[in-house]
Amino acid sequence: MRRLLPSTLAGRIILVLLVGLMAFHVGSLWLHQTGSDILLGSTQQKVTGERVAAAARAIGMVPPDAREAVAQALSSPGFQVRWRPGVAVGAVTAQNLTASGHLEAEGAVSLPDGGHLWYHADPLQAQPEHATLLSTTAMAIGILVLGLLVVRLIARPLRELSSAADRIGRPGQTVTVPEEGPREVRQAAQAFNRMQARIDRLIADRTQALAAVSHDLRTPLARLRLRAGFLDDAEAQRQIDADLDEMDAMIASTLAYLRGDEEQEEVRSADIAAMLQTLCGDAEDMGKSVTYEGPSQARLPCRAIALKRAFANVIDNALKYGLSARVTLSDLGQELVVHVDDIGPGVPEAQLESVFQPFYRLEESRNRSTGGSGLGLAIARQAVGRHGGSVALQNITGGGLRASIILPRPA
Repeated sequence: MRRLLPSTLAGRIILVLLVGLMAFHVGSLWLHQTGSDILLGSTQQKVTGERVAAAARAIGMVPPDAREAVAQALSSPGFQVRWRPGVAVGAVTAQNLTASGHLEAEGAVSLPDGGHLWYHADPLQAQPEHATLLSTTAMAIGILVLGLLVVRLIARPLRELSSAADRIGRPGQTVTVPEEGPREVRQAAQAFNRMQARIDRLIADRTQALAAVSHDLRTPLARLRLRAGFLDDAEAQRQIDADLDEMDAMIASTLAYLRGDEEQEEVRSADIAAMLQTLCGDAEDMGKSVTYEGPSQARLPCRAIALKRAFANVIDNALKYGLSARVTLSDLGQELVVHVDDIGPGVPEAQLESVFQPFYRLEESRNRSTGGSGLGLAIARQAVGRHGGSVALQNITGGGLRASIILPRPA
């Protein structure tokens, strides 16, 4: 039964209105029909008797050869009269219950000077119920239309609240929900706006704290780097500089991830093919084994800096842990697909999704000795997700890992 129910609140209210109105409509028609039958049943015999008596008097006043014509003239859709010569046998009135639930009367009345009058009475044939049926149907339709308007008025604040809730955490200015409508709707909107204000304050406080941490951490790192330059031991100086570089890279990647949606980079058209070729060329200049396959140009409206950082993290991940990288770009019209393949050991199937978690490392290959901070893939997925795309990993048959990046192209 739950599967048959509409998924929306408006749909469920409309369903209740429809069922209720149908029950009300059928019940009203039944009550009207029952009342009409009771009323007509109580007066049917009296009315029929009066009409039969009047017809008998009128027919008895004319010559026998004209009586059948008079009888036909006195007939109507609900009252049929026929004159027959000879005395009626029994002259008994009978009442029958029809399939529609009302009574029909028929019988014969003997006339004083010979012959008899046969009649058949069905009062409801002369009183069609089309007007009553049309009236109740129009009333039901009117109530249904009014109910639909009420449902729209009720559902509109809920839709606005849902849209505002969906905007929380996204880039751009926060939009408050209008605090109008019935008291319950106003109270819900006020509570939501207060919650949204608290979230905005938390995000602002986090951004301010990140700026302070960035400054406070990089200042002692700069002093350590300066002091390391005065060491006489060249090997110790090299190791200290390497550790400082790693710490600086970890701080930069951590701040980049936590800064996330706070970056308000403008969306503009960028050449993804040129971006990938540049990254591959820079890696080749550093002695890395990396190749590019794909079109020479593939433009996409995007936040170019964030997207380039995402590609760089994925390619760097392949070079660090897979020894080489083969970058392939496919322009499918409505979307761009980038594959980054390596020849490394791959990732256990159970951890293909876990490696996207911040600060997550694989014990065997993803460790600090490689210089990783556990944020490269998390930052890549975050940046691609802001463009409506996705990042996924899968092991290649025969060895290696493939990172697949899908970027939809706006219409």
